[in-house]
Amino acid sequence: MPWAETPVQLRVRIRKFFCDNPTCPRRIFSERLAGIAAVSARRTERQRAALLDLAVALGGEAGARLAAKHGMPGSPDTLLRLLRQAPEIERSTPTVLGVDDWSIHRGLTYGTILVDLERHRPVDLLPDRSSDSLAAWLRAHPGVQVIARDRGGSYAEGARDGAPDAVQVADRWHLVDNLADTLEAFLRAKGASLKAAAAALAGRTPGTDAARPPPDEVYQGKRRHPRPPLCRQRLEAAAEERLARRRANDEAVPALHATGVGVSEIARRVGVARMTVYNYLHGGPPQRKRHTVRGQRRVLEPWEPYLLRRWDEGCRMATVLWREIRAQGFAYSLTNVQRFVYQLRHEGALPPGQRSTSPLAAVQGPTPRHAAALILRPPERRTEEQRAYLKQLCAEEPIVAVAVELAEDFLVMLRRREGGRLEAWLERAAASGIGELERFAAKLRTDLAAVQAGLTLRWSNGQTEGHVNRLKLVKRQGYGRAKVDLLRKRVLRAA
Repeated sequence: MPWAETPVQLRVRIRKFFCDNPTCPRRIFSERLAGIAAVSARRTERQRAALLDLAVALGGEAGARLAAKHGMPGSPDTLLRLLRQAPEIERSTPTVLGVDDWSIHRGLTYGTILVDLERHRPVDLLPDRSSDSLAAWLRAHPGVQVIARDRGGSYAEGARDGAPDAVQVADRWHLVDNLADTLEAFLRAKGASLKAAAAALAGRTPGTDAARPPPDEVYQGKRRHPRPPLCRQRLEAAAEERLARRRANDEAVPALHATGVGVSEIARRVGVARMTVYNYLHGGPPQRKRHTVRGQRRVLEPWEPYLLRRWDEGCRMATVLWREIRAQGFAYSLTNVQRFVYQLRHEGALPPGQRSTSPLAAVQGPTPRHAAALILRPPERRTEEQRAYLKQLCAEEPIVAVAVELAEDFLVMLRRREGGRLEAWLERAAASGIGELERFAAKLRTDLAAVQAGLTLRWSNGQTEGHVNRLKLVKRQGYGRAKVDLLRKRVLRAA
């Protein structure tokens, strides 16, 4: 070990013994340095343990840099070799096991992480996410009583094969996410109602856009409502064409199947993959999930009050407003201010006290995903504007009120762990007349025991997701050399 960060070399004199027996296979016996260094070692046990700790915490590259700063020079390969030579960590078989997948090569190969949910530590990493691997691990480690997993079928099958007596628990987050997708698909066909509710909330007449000035109205010699650029028109036309093509597929696939046409022939005629046809026939049209960034703050948000005040004072030039806020510390481009000014011109007839940048009061209304997230939010956490919008939306479309009631009841059942009410809820959803909720209830029935356990027991897979995030960080520290064996050593030794 270094002394005051100065490398130290020990010169040790030991005794040697010679055997006089000519038939002995070993002639020379050297004195051992028990507790100091191993046989033929080039470093002491203490330095070896210190380098191994650095390899576990930082990996090869970062660990070698830090070791050199502290007087223990060594290459990244040396640290990785010490890590591979380290003895295996034996973990006791957990009673409550969390199972989830993680990406080895994103989109190509995946592994499985197993977590002891009672002791809050990982117990093993598997090189794939197949049911056979999980079943083999469970058979080799008997004693698991509860298995928390996602909604994937492979883990359910592996748990049944490897531990048939264990209770399977469906993850609650995935249940809520599946419900969000269901509500988004349902609200996607209610665009007119979403827009009408937003117009009523903002005090506009639905369909007339009274708050928007006429296209040809002139303000200070310039149009207040400029025509969209040609590129935007092309994008909108392409989006309409894709939507029309998807709707045509939604109608063509079941119609062809009803006439007796085979799956391969349907895929050839419609121009989609065979698996897409199976999805159409078994679960309805494929749900295309829109990924949104939640909680991200708009770059212009801190300066919006100032811009609104200057707008009311009569300053309507985006360039002038941008220069003013840039002098106050705004570090982004002019385009952000131009978009904001464009929105203000759209709602120019609103008095300053009623102007809002909320999507609930926008002309186009909220997106289906936004409306679904609003329904899933606990009632006590909704703002007055959100409550008013939901009330108006339910008044515009009575069937939406049924969906909102069912969704809120499901979330109450989930938060209060009232899994005994699941069967009654499934019957209500199946009789609601809402196709999306009927399919959601049918999918829950295929995994009924695990879903009911997830709505009753306190175990869930959230802790396992946290260990997956930590595993991603450890993997990135490997600089492309994070093989499964190294990751397994680092994750298990660091736990």
